[in-house]
Amino acid sequence: MTCILVHVRKLTTILLAVCVSGCLSHEGVYLPGCIAFVGDKITLGDGRFSWEKFTDEVVVDDDGVVVNQFPGYPLHGSYRIDGQSLRMESEAGETMPPMYLHRHDGRHYLLTADENALWESSGNYADCTLQIISETGS
Repeated sequence: MTCILVHVRKLTTILLAVCVSGCLSHEGVYLPGCIAFVGDKITLGDGRFSWEKFTDEVVVDDDGVVVNQFPGYPLHGSYRIDGQSLRMESEAGETMPPMYLHRHDGRHYLLTADENALWESSGNYADCTLQIISETGS
């Protein structure tokens, strides 16, 4: 009888761990799913987001000063999930355009509205769609 209880406890622990990791599976760092020289990096975790933009291009003004190509970034704020829809609000109270969480073939994707419409109409993802590269909370 003791042996059965030990196995039941182990199974319960494993199932709980799977459920918890499934709940947190959207959390992590999202980057383009291809080699990109310009793009977005979005980090989700604990109801908070960080949205950075990057490029390999350096722009210098006439005085030799490097120009900030992405004023206002990085953005930080909170988010909530409504079904597959990700709703973000910046710390300044600005509502970001909705994005959409997808999971396909074991990969986690974060799509813009246009990318989501493409997926809904064709079943295909756009080139370089943001993908989770590092999960948190699991």
